[in-house]
Amino acid sequence: MQKSRFQHLCDETQAGQDAFVRHPDSNEEGMVTGCVMKSGHMIVKTTEDQTRCWDYKECEDLEHPKPGPMTF
Repeated sequence: MQKSRFQHLCDETQAGQDAFVRHPDSNEEGMVTGCVMKSGHMIVKTTEDQTRCWDYKECEDLEHPKPGPMTF
């Protein structure tokens, strides 16, 4: 993911909008719940109700989340 998209998703999250990402290495998906701008990390709640901290460079944006089990 590009830094500009990371910043956009963080802004959306701060504004109360939902933002979703996927971590290709673990194949986990989740909703962004916060960002650490200094280090470039996203705090993500996964579909398994786990909290993860992912580097934005390792994430893929899910602009249109899949319908199904992703509930929060």
